[in-house]
Amino acid sequence: MVPVASVQAGTKALQLVADTATAMPGHTVVLTATADSSVTGKSRAIEIFDTSTGTLAGACAAGNQCSVGFAAHAGLHSFAAFVSPPTSKMPTGASAVTSNSVAVSWIGVTMVADRAVIGPGRQVTVTATSTVAVDKTGWLLQIYDAPSHARLTYCASGNVCRTTLTLPVAGWRSMVAVLAPPAQTAPPADLVVAQTDVFPVTWLSVSVHAVTNSSQPGGVVHVVTMVNADLTTSPWSIGIFDEHGQLAAPFCKNGNTCAADVAITGSMPSFRAAVGSVRASDGSVLSRLFKGAGGPAKLVDVQAESALVTPSVHTSRMLWGVDSCKSFTGDSNAGSGLYPQVASQLGAPDFWGRYLTDTVCPGISGAEIAAAHNKSMGILPIYNDYDCSNVVGYDTGKSYGAAAVAAARNLGIPPSVALAIDIEPPGAACPGAANVDGGFISGWYDAVSAAGYVPSYYGNGGAGSEFANAYCAAVTARPEVANNSHLWTFEPSLWGGYSKGNAPDWLAYNTHCPEHGTVWQYMLSAGSTPDVDHDLMVSDFPLWYP
Repeated sequence: MVPVASVQAGTKALQLVADTATAMPGHTVVLTATADSSVTGKSRAIEIFDTSTGTLAGACAAGNQCSVGFAAHAGLHSFAAFVSPPTSKMPTGASAVTSNSVAVSWIGVTMVADRAVIGPGRQVTVTATSTVAVDKTGWLLQIYDAPSHARLTYCASGNVCRTTLTLPVAGWRSMVAVLAPPAQTAPPADLVVAQTDVFPVTWLSVSVHAVTNSSQPGGVVHVVTMVNADLTTSPWSIGIFDEHGQLAAPFCKNGNTCAADVAITGSMPSFRAAVGSVRASDGSVLSRLFKGAGGPAKLVDVQAESALVTPSVHTSRMLWGVDSCKSFTGDSNAGSGLYPQVASQLGAPDFWGRYLTDTVCPGISGAEIAAAHNKSMGILPIYNDYDCSNVVGYDTGKSYGAAAVAAARNLGIPPSVALAIDIEPPGAACPGAANVDGGFISGWYDAVSAAGYVPSYYGNGGAGSEFANAYCAAVTARPEVANNSHLWTFEPSLWGGYSKGNAPDWLAYNTHCPEHGTVWQYMLSAGSTPDVDHDLMVSDFPLWYP
């Protein structure tokens, strides 16, 4: 055994102090550790650790005193100093001399709700808590409405403040709690001591979208429900029921959507959705004896319920076509270029997807427009921008839509035709495409629809993809986006020797949100000959026929 005194190289006492026990958010507190002997030349250091997180705050390898500045946003932090061999991990055991513990509180405010997601007309109690009592400080703990900045309530003593809110209909309220001098409206930043992030409370709504390709027995109804809040961490689940109250699919707990494919066995069913708690319908002793672990689950304490919806029937025929970056012909009779290659090797396309403007691909030419007219072929107009990563934000989406509308008018494309925005998948060429958001989707929708055209989106329609998440966010906030636009998905992407005559059955992925998915790019060209992508389209897509 080595004597502890020799291991500690003579240091027997270590004292830690802070220049203050309470600090404003983000302000620096100076921590000073003083040993009774120097660590110079002894392969040891005076180190100060944040023991609440285990992180090193600072270290000194010379002298007998070490000072370090430490800043935090909010909360209580504990510190201790050590004399030990230099290390980035908090020392343990007898090899280190340990100081006293020092606690420093950075003033902070938090906010919670007894129910952050609740049904219309229900009450929600919101509680703000400060790390310090406001008595005799000159500050108040105040709760403000975030959009209007109006004060909802305030408290002049203690460190807790509460208010109760309700909305008679579905919607949102967002609040912020602030520690600051008294103010009827939210105070300027230089007067704020501490505040929370914006805290939302949602009063629930639920909608149903149902579609089928046949109303006869054997047809399948695709049902999608959407709630205006993420239910993952809430007490609530989504249930889809038919007109008889029978559960049509397992309850959904994660996210804000629920989907079901229901086979039609008799007359056309109708569907509704509800949000509530899932409970076993019968958990009595007799039930467990005769039925096992209780009856089937049911939805109780219902918070929100949709109307009963009869599925819409889509009996449109399927069109086959292609899209290309390159021009498909250079003459009005389509006697040269890609068109005759496609027509002879794959089949005459019902439509062709081409770009509106010159960017990474050339825009559609007058010769192509004339050829499409002469071949009675539809054109699917596509808008693409040079920066395919720049698909974030409402203003960007709206500016892209305005540019597409201007190009469409210049080409003579009439209103009521769909204009598709090209939203590429994230990758080396478009890394920022991962940030596509609901604001961009809404901006494109507003600009295109306001001009009389039909908004359309080219993207990864698979549930959980970046595009699908952005689209679902837009649809949650604005159901009209789903009702009045079209989706063109490029997933799944297949491999094989397809042509017009042996095109696959419709297998396009679904976002699991209400949508009008009418185009599927089922195969990329990958540089093949002819160099075109293959597409299927439901005939109610509003093509341009020059």
